[in-house]
Amino acid sequence: MIEEIISLNPGYGLPRIKVALRREYGEVVNHKLLRKLLGMWGLSLRRAKQKKKSWIKKVLYFLQRRSNLLRKAAIDGCFKAIVSDITQIPYQAGIAYFCVHLDYFGKMVYGWELSLSPDRVLVRSSFRKAKRKLKRMGLKSIEGIIFHQDKGTIYTSASYTTEVLNSGGYLSYSAKGEPGDNAVNEAFFSRLKEEWRDLFAEADTFEELKKLIKKAIAYYNEKRYHTSLNNMTPAEFTKNQLKRNLTLKSINLVW
Repeated sequence: MIEEIISLNPGYGLPRIKVALRREYGEVVNHKLLRKLLGMWGLSLRRAKQKKKSWIKKVLYFLQRRSNLLRKAAIDGCFKAIVSDITQIPYQAGIAYFCVHLDYFGKMVYGWELSLSPDRVLVRSSFRKAKRKLKRMGLKSIEGIIFHQDKGTIYTSASYTTEVLNSGGYLSYSAKGEPGDNAVNEAFFSRLKEEWRDLFAEADTFEELKKLIKKAIAYYNEKRYHTSLNNMTPAEFTKNQLKRNLTLKSINLVW
């Protein structure tokens, strides 16, 4: 009702919206509640500058912190939550954009992609590589796995969210202004840039940089020991989890 009133009467403020609700719909709403509803539903009265929100943006705006499933779930094993983020990688020809999907608990990178543009194609490609990697490891489905990221336009796009949901995954988002929600990704990017920065910077072409990224990911997954993983590599730790089937009981994966 409120949305229709605003669309038909772009000059109305709160007082006139209240009158229209009462006279046209028989709904009596006080000033304080009306203001709260406008904020909850993202219906700004500054309509000339308002950007149209996607359906997922509206849902996330309403859910606020409740959209962060990582804070509610007990992530105590691999294959329960996969986190994703994008960072910039400088090289000789400019800047490339690097996206990863890695295991929240086991720290293993399942999917990654490098692009000259931080767009939806970038994150969808990384997501699809993650699905293929999980399938090669023995999972027939990603159903029940949490996919956590920030609320940026790329990660809330219809193409990305629909693909995750149609694959059986759960969407989870960091609260605005709380980067610590995705600390696993931040730590991964920090290590990668610190250890490989000079080699990345010396790459003359995008293709050369992509080969270095591939080499860095292989090293990170297969060779680099992590103190948080009992001094094992992500691949070794993940394989041990698979052998003991520690994740099967709680997420009911189909093998």
